Amino acid sequence: MKLSESAFGEFMAKQWKAHTKQPQVVQGELQKLQVTGLSEPQLIEVGALACHVHSEHLGEWMDGIAYIEALVASQPSMSDATRLRLCRQRAILLKASNNICELESFDAADRFYIFTLATPAAILRGDPAHGATIYSEALALLPLLADMPRHERLLGVMTANLICDLVERSELLTSQQSILLIIAEKSYAIWQRIGDATDRDKASFRLAQSYMAVRKPAGYGSGRYLRSLNIES
Repeated sequence: MKLSESAFGEFMAKQWKAHTKQPQVVQGELQKLQVTGLSEPQLIEVGALACHVHSEHLGEWMDGIAYIEALVASQPSMSDATRLRLCRQRAILLKASNNICELESFDAADRFYIFTLATPAAILRGDPAHGATIYSEALALLPLLADMPRHERLLGVMTANLICDLVERSELLTSQQSILLIIAEKSYAIWQRIGDATDRDKASFRLAQSYMAVRKPAGYGSGRYLRSLNIES
């Protein structure tokens, strides 16, 4: 499937809109996309979506890595900047999957980006304990970065979205419950520092939701009782 510039924009908007509820459909659409005709900025956009879908939504690490590698191979003469952006996406998948991930070729800002985006993928689709370790790596690196406010906002956005994903689940693993509270409290602190009044209110609500999610009894479900079995007609 080869697309014009306008059609590509429409295609990507449609896939981002659909990816939450239909990640496997989006995965299939990306597979059909003719990447050899894409510009370098378009390759970066496709790589970011492919990484996100394969990691956070499907946990299909090796398939995601193969797709990113195919993007890199599609244009052997691509610029170093584009190659770096795609390699960051590949590293996110590797890091989240708990496979060996060599990061010596990345600077501190790129490593922080990799750690930050690998955290939710590992917690949601891989090993939550590994995700907690990655999150600690991101926190340790944050004070060393030159543009700390920009990177702190990235961490704040990532943790906000991760918290929402976790509290919306009907059941959480014990390991997910533990990391949820750690992340929710640290995310709350970030938004108190960098956010406006709306950001701070949302962070407070997410923190309250996190405490409730952790305290929800096993098998609670919706909390309702079947009316037909419990209320006399």
